[in-house]
Amino acid sequence: MFIKIILLFLLQIVFFCFISISFSQNFAQNKSFILENPPHNSDSENNKLTSSFHLHCIDSSQHCTVIDSLEFIYGQNKQIPEKYKLAILIALSYYPELIETPITFKESFIKTTLNARPTISSLCLKNKSKRSYVVRINNSQKEGMITIDEVPFNASIGIFAHEFSHFVDYQNRNFRGVLKRLWAYTSKKRKAIYEKEIDSMTVARGLKWQMYDWSYYAIFQSKASDSYKLFKKNTYLKPKEIIEQTQEKIQQKQIQIEK
Repeated sequence: MFIKIILLFLLQIVFFCFISISFSQNFAQNKSFILENPPHNSDSENNKLTSSFHLHCIDSSQHCTVIDSLEFIYGQNKQIPEKYKLAILIALSYYPELIETPITFKESFIKTTLNARPTISSLCLKNKSKRSYVVRINNSQKEGMITIDEVPFNASIGIFAHEFSHFVDYQNRNFRGVLKRLWAYTSKKRKAIYEKEIDSMTVARGLKWQMYDWSYYAIFQSKASDSYKLFKKNTYLKPKEIIEQTQEKIQQKQIQIEK
């Protein structure tokens, strides 16, 4: 057990050092990146997209009256900052298997909007369902970054949900399986495959438009640096990919029904 704890401690040090170096390299690269333009659709396509989006956009004013009920059900064993509570609880409502899971949310200086990980001590437990997790929220005002405070409410639900999909993924893996997931962060290619898989899991939970809103904001609307936007574009699902992915699933279901 002691050897496992030491191994995890050293691995996390290496992991976070790698992430810091990776982001530093991204920001130091040529700033003349040409980013993909926002998707241009015909008027009819835009009307359908806008109409569909508004039907699935979660408005904070519509849910603030039920925050006590959400907290009673989904706030167990959670340490949540007050200003992010509603978005976090709504996102958690899509993950009933995390109801009793201890999750702590901490504000700290990090080089991305959010990051999440299991605690070292709980990762050594044989019972995967007993693990606890930490979500770190960037409170840096450094230029070129995206802080959760500036993210639209609907999009903030999407990014919190993405982190919760990580937790569900960890809960389905043993000690070695989690280490393999952490190892994926040492390669840009493996990290992109992993993060896009987590994005797909989040979309499958019924949070397509929240993920779309977050992706669209991060790449096309935020004040983030071009290098950070390119990192987001290359590592996570782009808005167009989220729409295409859900359309493919609808087509597959229609084919199954016809059979």
